Amino acid sequence: MNLLPASLLLPQRTVAAEGAVLRLTNLAAEFGSSGVLVHGCSLQRSELLDAILNEPPFGMRVRAWRHAGNEPTVDAVDALRADLKADRPDWVAAVGGGSVIDLAKAAAGLLDAPENTAFYQMHPASIPPAALPLIAAPTTAGTGAEATVVSVLTDPSRTVKQSIRHPSYMPRLVILDPCLLRCCPSNTRAAAGFDAFVQAFESYTSLHATPFTRVLSELALTRIARALLPFYQGNSDLAGEMLEASYLAGVALSHARLGIIHGLAHPLGVRFNVAHGLACACCLPACLAFNRKAVARDLNTLKSQHGLDVEAQIAMWMTAMELKNPFAGQQVTDREAFIRETLASGSTAANPRPVTADDVSSLLDTILEKTATTPA
Repeated sequence: MNLLPASLLLPQRTVAAEGAVLRLTNLAAEFGSSGVLVHGCSLQRSELLDAILNEPPFGMRVRAWRHAGNEPTVDAVDALRADLKADRPDWVAAVGGGSVIDLAKAAAGLLDAPENTAFYQMHPASIPPAALPLIAAPTTAGTGAEATVVSVLTDPSRTVKQSIRHPSYMPRLVILDPCLLRCCPSNTRAAAGFDAFVQAFESYTSLHATPFTRVLSELALTRIARALLPFYQGNSDLAGEMLEASYLAGVALSHARLGIIHGLAHPLGVRFNVAHGLACACCLPACLAFNRKAVARDLNTLKSQHGLDVEAQIAMWMTAMELKNPFAGQQVTDREAFIRETLASGSTAANPRPVTADDVSSLLDTILEKTATTPA
């Protein structure tokens, strides 16, 4: 096995420091004198938006564009693309959670593309190189979107949550600033943390994992296992640890891919409007049981070297955070479409054990069981 992935893609520069986001416009000056800062509602409420935009370098013009919220859709990307085309900037910065970063990543990447965004979900081979440099500063510790070439988008017209990707989508500059997480509500801390933990685990056990990615995944797993619960309970001093762990998980998954948990969580989340991290946590027990023989050595390594029992960790968090399985007792009315979508996922293809249509159907039944209120 090679130590490194066949193609190693990392952010050109990463700045990890308290207060670094307040230097965003100065750091962005190397890309040009005109920029657009894409953000969510929380950044505006926290007054950090004004602080970031205050006193840009002489001659620099920066304007803000607010994401309305919720999952990024192909239509929202098209709206931002139209805005960027009308007043073309030299760079785009995304300061927000995974939704904001994925939205800006896709819009900056597809700025000059001839088709609408939905077309590139269905025809990924046609995606052109990114048109604008992207700066990413996450306000949640979970998705790792700041360290990937992937943009995960929802198309409501097709009830599909699907990624688009291109090597040029990697952010040119990443800012990891703990101050951006201080106002993050507890439910967001939980869902984002679950997402980062599951991404670290699936990239650790993926068919495409390498020694390089496994080291990053393992670091992320152990850091999140130690920090998530106290961070959820309000200890914001752990924001930096969570940010760095999420970033490492993002680098790992970008090169190793994921597994069946994410293959199921995306279509479940879009059908039942469930936060992605919580969807991953609720899929983990059934998927871990399915994969247990294939990942037995990995589970033993984590337990013997780090005292980490992945399944027990998720169960403990669910109980401590008083979270329940929102899929319990639900029904998937378009089961055949759901199975096709899960099997077509690149995450499913990277699962350490082959997955069939019957396997997806069985896993879905387990996740939807009325008695499955918490992972156990």
